[in-house]
Amino acid sequence: MANISALQKPARKGEPPKPTETVQNLAKPPTGNKVPLQLKISPEMRRDFKTHALAHDRDANDLFEEVWNYYKEHHG
Repeated sequence: MANISALQKPARKGEPPKPTETVQNLAKPPTGNKVPLQLKISPEMRRDFKTHALAHDRDANDLFEEVWNYYKEHHG
């Protein structure tokens, strides 16, 4: 029969990374840089939004910003 008390527990997570090795994913991006925004919308609405932006020679990002600013002005 095996002697269970002689077995060692396997290492779990190991040593934490040094502060210089951590990813700076919590840092605020510089002002003016764009960051992704993920929304769940229907495929039809996405297609309609992108089609409208292209038909009016607009970038979808710029159109979204314009729509959002309009909404904030009129719905506070």
